[in-house]
Amino acid sequence: MPGLGKQFLRNVYTSWLGYAIRAVVAFLFVPYVTTVLGDSRYGVWVIIFQTINYFSLLDIGMSSAITRYVSKFLSKRDFGGINRVLNTSNLAYLALGSLALAGVYLFTVLFFDYFKIGDPALAEEGRKALLVLGLFIACSFYLLPFGNTLVAFQRQDIAAGLKLVEELVRTAIMVWLLSQGYGLLSLALSLVAVSLARHLVALVWLKKLYPQLRFAPRLANAATATMLLGYSKISFGITVAWLVIFNTDVFLLGLLNSAAAAGIYYPGAQLLLHFRNLVNSIGTPLIPAISHLDATASRSRINEVYFKGLRYTSYLSFLLAVGLIAYARSFVGLWLAPEFAETAVVIIVLAVGAAVFLPQIIGNSVLFGIEKHRYVLYVLAVEAVAKIILALILVGKYGLLGMALASAIPQVVIYLSLFPWLLARQLQISFVRLVWCELKSGLAAVMVAVPISILVRHLLPPDTWAGFAINIAVVVLITGAIGYRFVLRPDDRLRVIEFFYRR
Repeated sequence: MPGLGKQFLRNVYTSWLGYAIRAVVAFLFVPYVTTVLGDSRYGVWVIIFQTINYFSLLDIGMSSAITRYVSKFLSKRDFGGINRVLNTSNLAYLALGSLALAGVYLFTVLFFDYFKIGDPALAEEGRKALLVLGLFIACSFYLLPFGNTLVAFQRQDIAAGLKLVEELVRTAIMVWLLSQGYGLLSLALSLVAVSLARHLVALVWLKKLYPQLRFAPRLANAATATMLLGYSKISFGITVAWLVIFNTDVFLLGLLNSAAAAGIYYPGAQLLLHFRNLVNSIGTPLIPAISHLDATASRSRINEVYFKGLRYTSYLSFLLAVGLIAYARSFVGLWLAPEFAETAVVIIVLAVGAAVFLPQIIGNSVLFGIEKHRYVLYVLAVEAVAKIILALILVGKYGLLGMALASAIPQVVIYLSLFPWLLARQLQISFVRLVWCELKSGLAAVMVAVPISILVRHLLPPDTWAGFAINIAVVVLITGAIGYRFVLRPDDRLRVIEFFYRR
């Protein structure tokens, strides 16, 4: 596909811009919603929201299979194959969405009372909101094949823009609802309405870009279903592991500790999730790009792309970790109410694991792109089991700190040993070279960021928003300039200059 590299860069830049704006929105919205709802009510909201994430398991990995095969067929301009993929998956999602809706209903009836929610009225409010979110997950499934596949068509830029608009509109509506005294049920209804609108707009946009696409159930066939399921069965296992790793923290705290503890933990976990999304904005559009390279037998080029991505994301990830550790307490003290002070401890511990884990999002994307994603499943399964075991041991004794440690410890151990070893075997590269590439860039970031943050904090303590903003601006500018000069390769520096010069 001509212009693959330029489109990939456009996808990354627009994703970064979208995540930056969404992070600012979350930064402004979280303290408002936590203040209005309080820790217990906010805890119930995040518990039901993470509960609904488990029903996304019914995707059974089909969305990853769609991305893989749409991008593969697109590289050959085979719209017949694309239409077979979309229409076959569309029939599957009609059944899966209905099953998800029924599953949410059964969960609210049979299991919701197991959460430690002291106020019966609050529990009933949460139950009703969860039922509405069941409609949200069902609609997402119904519209996914044609309304949420822009990434597969190498148009992450459009997908990121629509997602940003959705979040801005939804946040504005939720703020208005909260200001008028509405509760969790109304917040859930607003989420369903805005998400549905975004999927419909994406569907229309995709059809405009590719008029060759056809919504025709007769194009579905058993051979295509077998092909999709062959890929998706591994992706399904990966989805299960991801949910255990990134969506059980609040769930487990709600079961083992309290809804209030879940509410205090959640803002810190979400902050780390935003940074994961920042790195994932490279990884997500990289999957179809790697599939394209794999289809054209460019394995050496894949290795080159991987090492470049690992080098850059390691520098970025370790910088983020140093910043989070250095400024967590000051940030939380300014950002949230006093009862959320322990959120800072969560951020500090999770940042250590993120520094090691985040760079290997690039490795995940490569394995997905070359259809070796079963190795991602092996690693995630080990991480998920380790996290659950540690959580059961540590949460009862250490509470929030125990949950954070249960998340961070497996990441540090696994992503410095098992994952790079498996990846090195698949790409036929040196394990030592791979680990050293990550640590070299990461340690360079630490050596740059630590003294700068210490010096700036000493000269201007970040105990006001102005002081905090100046601290962050100075650290970002200096570390960014050093990274641009000494980490970014000369050809990539030229591409960055050319991209912004054209703008």
